[in-house]
Amino acid sequence: MPDGSSGAPRQGWLNTADGFFTREAHLAYDWIEDGGSDAHRGLARLHYPLSRRLWAGLEVPFIREIEGETGFGDVGLTTQMMLVESRDLSLNAGIGFEFPTGDDDTAVGFFGPDVFGFVPQINLWTDLGAGVALRGRLSYVLREDEGVDGFAANVALGQTITGAEATPFGQFTYYLSANLFEPEEGSTFFSLTPGIRTRLAGDLFFLAGVEVPVINRSDYFDQRVIAQFVYGF
Repeated sequence: MPDGSSGAPRQGWLNTADGFFTREAHLAYDWIEDGGSDAHRGLARLHYPLSRRLWAGLEVPFIREIEGETGFGDVGLTTQMMLVESRDLSLNAGIGFEFPTGDDDTAVGFFGPDVFGFVPQINLWTDLGAGVALRGRLSYVLREDEGVDGFAANVALGQTITGAEATPFGQFTYYLSANLFEPEEGSTFFSLTPGIRTRLAGDLFFLAGVEVPVINRSDYFDQRVIAQFVYGF
């Protein structure tokens, strides 16, 4: 699909959902600060539309480090089906799977525990005008045994202020993403993530953002810094 009628592109942002389908490769890095201790994670992702109506995304945390231990992370697979699509609106539904492939020594704190998870979801994107896009997700997280079940919601609002040709600031977008997780047991998680996205050259993009929990920070983490390169193909 082309950009929205006001120029808002169908593009991925950090820490939010895509109501549309993308064909991209990602390389990302997270730094998590939690009570004075640090954790690090490197991720690779592949997003690929199987048809106009079906899409799959694979996430591989190829390295994670916490408390002096380094290992592999939990692989994620998401499948989605397009429900509604027009120039200014995309709506899809899908299921995410979390596989407990991570090393036991690093399955603590921000990264733990390693358990199987199942995440039914519905995702929205819409062009509101003036290059502004609204997007979001509603989902429910189901995890086995030691994992935490709960309701999750996301909403993000952002504006694209330059054209695609203005590299290295092409399609420059600023946005704010809000995430809520209400567990069946334990404290509520709510965070804000301000972020940016820019086209560096051709189909290569750079994204950066900082996630900050607003409430119950001591139960989760202090902040998470995210950097990501995206290549569309």
